[in-house]
Amino acid sequence: MRRLLIILRREYLAYLLTPGFLLALVAFPVITAASIGIPALIARQAPAAKVAVLDLTGLGAGSPGNDLSARIREGDTRNLPSERPALLAPLPAEIAGARTPEAAGHLITAYYAAAGKADNLPAILVLAGTPDKLDARLWTPRARLIDLSGELEDRLTEWLQKERMRAAGLDTERIDNIASAQIEVKTYSPEASAGEIKMGDRIPQMAAVGVSYLLCMMILMGSGMISGSVIEEKSSRVIEVLVTSAHPAELLLGKVLGILLLFLTVLGALLGAGLLAAGYLPPGLTEGLSKALFARGLLPWALVFLVSGFLMYGSLFAGLAAFCQTPREAQSLAAPLSMMMIIPLLLVISALQSPDSPIIRIAALIPPFTPFLMLLRVVDNAPAWEVLTGLALMGLTTAAAIGVGVQAYRTGALSQGQTTLWSLIRRSLTARN
Repeated sequence: MRRLLIILRREYLAYLLTPGFLLALVAFPVITAASIGIPALIARQAPAAKVAVLDLTGLGAGSPGNDLSARIREGDTRNLPSERPALLAPLPAEIAGARTPEAAGHLITAYYAAAGKADNLPAILVLAGTPDKLDARLWTPRARLIDLSGELEDRLTEWLQKERMRAAGLDTERIDNIASAQIEVKTYSPEASAGEIKMGDRIPQMAAVGVSYLLCMMILMGSGMISGSVIEEKSSRVIEVLVTSAHPAELLLGKVLGILLLFLTVLGALLGAGLLAAGYLPPGLTEGLSKALFARGLLPWALVFLVSGFLMYGSLFAGLAAFCQTPREAQSLAAPLSMMMIIPLLLVISALQSPDSPIIRIAALIPPFTPFLMLLRVVDNAPAWEVLTGLALMGLTTAAAIGVGVQAYRTGALSQGQTTLWSLIRRSLTARN
């Protein structure tokens, strides 16, 4: 145990005291805040979308073009993703003389070509036809920009519905009464704390999904750190000294636990920053978040699955790295394991909609998927036997992974020649304590 703790401390401090780690620890919250704030800032700074309307329907004051123009002036049409109200732009003089949608298309194309890369050119909506068969074409200066077609379609659909109600003999008052009718459907569940489902009732599920993605990130980052450490010691032949003074199990577990403790240190620092930031939230929101996160023992279970999942995958990566001579070889061997994690992440998305699906329940018991899926099952009140079975199977798999990793570490760590996949498997199976 003493040698294991020494190796753990060595691996932990080897990364903790490096300038790169300290810089990453500071940079992570800054980058996270920037990734959220910069797009919002860009959206606010971007000019509002402009729309010009060319109405060729000939329907007079009640035309869809006039109705839509009024809606745009009222700020009823918004542009994604900024959600800022669109502005009504005057129709360019070069296009005003068009009499058909086809002729308008030719003139608009020439107008955009002449304008070149001018900033914030208006989108141009061309309307033609009758209420029975309305033709609407939206022209935008660039094909890759997010346009207003969905919003404009909704506004034109409302106009068309009103026109058809008028044609059916309804007066304006009855039409407005029908158009203003709305109903709010509230969702209730016996599992909700107040009967009606609120955001606080969904936080545990959202947190469980976050833990699954966090574990995936830890495994992907940790695999490179573990493999790099093993290969560095092997190439410098330091590993030969270590193997003679410590058991391979201590070497393997020391590395995995050291990297795990490093990640837990980062998570602890971020959790502390989050607790400080929570003091600036409204009291009711802070209390709701606390209750949701501690519901059903969510945080202890999250720690259990993070630790056990990382131990299982970390042991496999450490064993594989022992057979590699270069980082490139380690990457080629680790790639299949990393690709395997795509499957549980896809299952996590499916589990959000069908948490009690037989496929999800079975997959949560399969050890490679258990740390990703079982926390969602815990949040959804999975039976105790199911959670305990999943943990037991994952514990056995982790023990087997450590055993195989130790054998691989002992067999492969001292080999300096080229190692193929088949020789890796053969030597692992034939190795003896």
